[in-house]
This record gives sequence, structure tokens and C-alpha cells, in this order.
Amino acid sequence: MKRFLVLLTIILAIIVIARSVSDEAIPIGIASPLARNDKKDVIEITYWQYWTGFEGKAIEKLVDKFNRTHSDIKVRMLTISEPRKKTLLSIIGGIPPDVISSIAAWVPELASREALIPLDDYCIESMISEKLFISAYWKMLNLYGHTWALPTTPTATALYWNKNLFKEAGLDPEKPPKTLKDIEIYSEKITKKNKDGKITQIGFLPSWPSWSFGFYALLFGGNWGDTEGGRITANNPKNIEAWRWAQSFAKKLGARNIQTFQEGCGNYQGLNNPFYSGKIAIETNGVWEGNFIKNFAPDIKWGVAPMPASDGRLTTIVDCDCILIPKGAKHPHEAFEFIKWLLKPENIEELCTLQGKFSPLIYSDRDDFIKKHPHPFIKVFIDLAKSKDAMFFPQATFYELYRRELKRAFESVMKLEKDPKDALDEVQEKMERELERQEKYNKFRRGYP
Repeated sequence: MKRFLVLLTIILAIIVIARSVSDEAIPIGIASPLARNDKKDVIEITYWQYWTGFEGKAIEKLVDKFNRTHSDIKVRMLTISEPRKKTLLSIIGGIPPDVISSIAAWVPELASREALIPLDDYCIESMISEKLFISAYWKMLNLYGHTWALPTTPTATALYWNKNLFKEAGLDPEKPPKTLKDIEIYSEKITKKNKDGKITQIGFLPSWPSWSFGFYALLFGGNWGDTEGGRITANNPKNIEAWRWAQSFAKKLGARNIQTFQEGCGNYQGLNNPFYSGKIAIETNGVWEGNFIKNFAPDIKWGVAPMPASDGRLTTIVDCDCILIPKGAKHPHEAFEFIKWLLKPENIEELCTLQGKFSPLIYSDRDDFIKKHPHPFIKVFIDLAKSKDAMFFPQATFYELYRRELKRAFESVMKLEKDPKDALDEVQEKMERELERQEKYNKFRRGYP
């Protein structure tokens, strides 16, 4: 009996000791006190991002690289769907991740709801400032007097053309249109109809891709409002002039003919995309288009050039993905260490190269970065983004609503249902009401204890 009690005491002691070191994940034996005290604590931060496919593999490679080179911080990356919704819910619920990839358009809403940690102090301490970045991307993430996020993978818009279709139409395949009038002339030469009068091929269609409506205003010197969305300028005379130019293509070809043609076009990311299948020769698109052409239409010969502005300016509309720290993050300092590491030139350039995009850093406009890049025309996008006339859509809390209203208005213009002035006047009226509503809400919220 005495032996049994002694044995039981020993077993219980072993269990207690085993439990006390279980967090060390030691498979065999018992750690000595010295070994335990010398072990450095590892802080795990949770990172939410939304890229999938080759873009997802690119960020995964960077996270793995960070984890290999850091012993005190480990990043646990989760790929999430519906990121905007889940981000807001996690912050409201008090259980946000430590760091989040976002698109720039979500930043105003999150910042206005006080759902983000301002990065000003972190940036000052790490000597991160506007002078390191292409200016437009820094500005679009600095609102209400604070830096809320930092740019990661940017984009800009340019003109793509199908060299095969240019050659078939008797045009020099190496010479893109230099003026808006050139686009009209080239489009007319390339456009084809069958014996029934149905369009089988179009040179340039302003309603393709569907998000192009916001770009044309810039070509005519217009804009959609001030950068922080405090003033709406939907019916700016230059915007109206731009949409009249776009509508002229519908008047020449016939709205019904265009609608029938578009019904035969497939999804954007697919073989039946009209640019990939040779049904459209000229389009405005972002830097990402180079990846899709390679995947869906590897046999076409294509080029990229700045979209010509009415007065010869070098202009583009820019946007970007960014990275931020939500309010309530458990490890904000460690989260910024990851952000700071990711934005080192060798790391952000690797991510952007793998994703087929250009870097937001001024430093990256170098021959060695450009020559190794998979996009053969990446320099065009860098130059456009650095232009003093590069612009971005107003960073407003009602961004999504404004874009939806403009898209709906542009569709009515291209269907010849409305004159551009009437359509844009309606948008102006709606958005002024929304701006007034937002201002009243913000005033109420600021005064609420």
C-alpha cells in the first residue's frame, strides 16, 4: 500500500510538471528552468488579406519569408471573403485581427468611424514619409489630418491596343492613337459589321470595361470632387464634355447595335472577354490587365500607352491596395513591424513583381526593377502614376454610392436615354443630399458624449 501511494505521488508530480510545460510544446522529457527562462516569447499577429490565385500565392510567399527571418514575431495569415463586411464586424465586436489588407476606398469609412489606429507616430519613429512614395498613393490614404494606411500594390489606368487588329485595318501596329480624334478615326477603321448590319468588331467602346466611365472626365480636365469628398462636382462642365465625347460613339454605332454586341461578350476574366477574343481593339485598363492577357490571350500582340488627353496632359486615374491596423488590435506595435518590413524596397518590389504590378515607392523607378518585371510596359504605368495630373476618385465615406450613381448615369447616356448634362445633374443633386446627410450625421456623432 505504501509503495502504491509513493508511486501515485510520483505520477501526480509528473502530470503537474507536464502540464506546466505543455505550452512549450516539448515532445520528450522535462525542460530545465534555465531552458524555459531563456526562451524568448514569440508574439503571433493575425493578418487578414483577400488576394487569391497567383496574387494570394505572392503574399503568402512574403509572409513565409517574414516568418523565416523573425524569431520574435510570427504572422498568421488568413484569406477572407467579403473583407469590408468582416473587417467592420470584427472591429465592432472587439475581436479584430492585428493587421489588414484593404483597398483605398474603404479607408475613409473606417477612419470616419474611428475604426483604425492612426499610423502617424509609427511612421515618424520609422522615418516613413510622403517622400518615399509616389505622391498620389500617399495622399489618398491621408485623410482628416492623419495617415491611416500605407500603400502596397498600386494601379494606374492606360490605353491598351491590339496590334493584330491594327495591322488588319491597315494601321501601323506600333503607333497607338496620340489624340482623342485619333481614337475616333482608328475606331472607325477597325469597326466591322456583318451583312445584317450587326457589329462584329469595334475599335473603341467607351463602356468597356464597365468601370471606365470615371476616367474620361480627367481626359477633358474635369474631376469628380475634392480629394476628401467635401465637395461634389459631378456636373462639372468638363465632365459633361467628356461624357458627350463618349456618347458620340453610341450615336455613330447605334445604342441597340452596341447593346447586342455587348450581350455576346463574356465575363471580364475569361476567354470571351472582347479584348482577348479580338472583338475590341482599344481599351482603357489597369496594370493588372497584363496578367490576364498572358493567361487568356497569350497569342495576341499588344501594346500600352498613355490615354491621350484633350489638351496633351499626361494623366491617369490611380487606385491602390493598402495595409492598416484596426482599432482594438492586440499587437499594434508588432503589426507595424510587419508593415514596415513589407514596405522595404526588396520586399514590396518582390510582392509587386509577383503580382504583376508596380511598386508605390519612388525608389522603384529603376532599370533593374523595370527590366525584371513581367509586365513589358510597366514603365508606362510608373510614369503615369508619377505625373502631376494623376488623380484619384474622391476619398469619401459615400464612395461606393457615388460610383454606383455615376455608373448608372453613364449607362443611360450610352443607351441614348439621357443627355450627359441631365444625367450628371441628377447625380449631382443626389450626392449633394447625401453629403448634407453625412455632414449632419458627423456633427451629431461628434457632439454625442
